[in-house]
Amino acid sequence: MARSFTLRLEGATYEIQRRGRAIYVNGNRFEPKVTPEGVVIGDSTHRIEIAGDRAFVDGIGYAIETEGLEQKKRTGVGGPGAAAVDAPGALTAIMPGMILKVLAGEGDQVAAGDVVIILEAMKMENEICAPKDGVVQEIRVKEGENVQQNQVLAIVE
Repeated sequence: MARSFTLRLEGATYEIQRRGRAIYVNGNRFEPKVTPEGVVIGDSTHRIEIAGDRAFVDGIGYAIETEGLEQKKRTGVGGPGAAAVDAPGALTAIMPGMILKVLAGEGDQVAAGDVVIILEAMKMENEICAPKDGVVQEIRVKEGENVQQNQVLAIVE
């Protein structure tokens, strides 16, 4: 099953389509592999992180927008409040995994891009960052807890 969306990266537009393990970018085929070191494309390994409307590739931040990649609302999955995945300020799990560290507590002031939670998934540590400046209103997970994709982990308001 193919999944398509549009990505705008620093003003340039890319049409992305996923077919099985292959990713097509403007019609060009790539077969990325996820390893503990990062994402391997061809002979190059890259560390990629997404935080709100920013993508960090090998530590360099880029402004991004997507169209057609909106998160689906979930009901009955992920425990209390999982349906709040679309709430502004919701920090959600990017994939199933285990909470490795909770770096902020309820009431803490955070800035957009601050790491709030570290999620271990597929043998990689993924930084879950504050999507905006604000105060941590809720932490809904604890270290060592297993979570599902799109589960709300914390709320920043």
